[in-house]
Amino acid sequence: MLHGFSTAQFLTGLVLVGVLWYGGVYLFFYLKKNGGRSGTGLSGESGALGLADKGSGNRLSDDISLDALGDDMMGKAGLPEGMSIVGVDQIGFVDLDKDADKVDQLGLIPDLLEEIKSVFMVLAKEDGSKRDFVNLMKVVKETYPGMASYPRIRVINDFIADHASFHISKEELENLWY
Repeated sequence: MLHGFSTAQFLTGLVLVGVLWYGGVYLFFYLKKNGGRSGTGLSGESGALGLADKGSGNRLSDDISLDALGDDMMGKAGLPEGMSIVGVDQIGFVDLDKDADKVDQLGLIPDLLEEIKSVFMVLAKEDGSKRDFVNLMKVVKETYPGMASYPRIRVINDFIADHASFHISKEELENLWY
């Protein structure tokens, strides 16, 4: 049966099917761009789904408007769990009260502890005494003024008490920073 068609007949049929296909696609997107099947369709009858005549706009019935429904017929998408919308003034990356230990790992405390470690190393090399320690800590105290009122000074004092090669009382530790 197929051997009965000539090449010219085959190509004519192919062009005809192609024109019909692309014409249908063009009409589909043209109608979609112009608001769907509002008014009369290609056959001259009123559109499907109970759409009103041409002049009434996008309406399914008298009660519901397509424009009121918008593009998202399911409603507005909710935010993912744990996410919220905040203003620029509400953005913060560190809670200083909850993460005090993490904040202390950066900045003043590590620098001060390094200074105290260097004091202990000098004392170990030169076989220093408690009096030498107090004299060296005066230099550290001048480098870091106001440490007596620092809220986490107890951590520093505990470090000194743990690493000192001599006995130092709590009273001496507190007086060290004044």
